[in-house]
Amino acid sequence: MQKPDMNLRSCFVLALLVVASVCFMNGCISSMTYPEYPGAPKADPSLQPMPNLMADALKLAHQRVGGSTELVYNLPSTTPVQVWQGVGKRVGVGRPMVSGDALVWSVAQVRLNGGRAEVDVIYPTDGIYRLATVHFEGSVGQPFLPTGLQLWLVPVNAPVCNTPQAVIDQSKPTT
Repeated sequence: MQKPDMNLRSCFVLALLVVASVCFMNGCISSMTYPEYPGAPKADPSLQPMPNLMADALKLAHQRVGGSTELVYNLPSTTPVQVWQGVGKRVGVGRPMVSGDALVWSVAQVRLNGGRAEVDVIYPTDGIYRLATVHFEGSVGQPFLPTGLQLWLVPVNAPVCNTPQAVIDQSKPTT
């Protein structure tokens, strides 16, 4: 016969395993927002799935709303060079924004909360800029896939070029 405290320990360990399994299967990922808002924990945009979410949101929003226009993209001002490069590779087509570009698709914010994510993209339409939110679902070990695009009718300010010079130099064609 087992001692009562051993039985209690076994139940506790079993409960922890069940919680861990549920979290793993449901995509328990910490919540983070990039760029972060005042008082929020610092988010690292180079950690996956942040770069993939940015690239996939830019592609989807441009495909759905951009028509045949070139995808010229912009990321938040605090985005490191390696993230710009990774987003550029994943986007595939298009190029990073340079000063003077008029039709730009810009990531405003990425919000990640467990198995759900939202990316706000500023986009040009009818001579003004507006906001779109791309919704994603995913989990640990699985890609985040887009589940919807929400277009907002409220005008926003035109994006300011945040592209680091190293990214601009790298994206220029060599002759």
